[in-house]
Amino acid sequence: MSRAIKVEDQVYTELDMIRSKGETFSQVVERLLKARLQMFEILNMVEGTLRYQEYKQQQMLKLVQEQQRV
Repeated sequence: MSRAIKVEDQVYTELDMIRSKGETFSQVVERLLKARLQMFEILNMVEGTLRYQEYKQQQMLKLVQEQQRV
């Protein structure tokens, strides 16, 4: 099932510029949406890594502070 969507002339031009030979506009949009999803997945992994590193730093700081009290 296909649907028609309305886009501004500039958007059409940009989609047409990044469209590969033989690729439909629907395929271009699908490719861009997949790339966007992959980007968010990567950002989530990076965010998780940064949070884990922050957690490890906090644990080390607590350990150092406890050792200084002794």
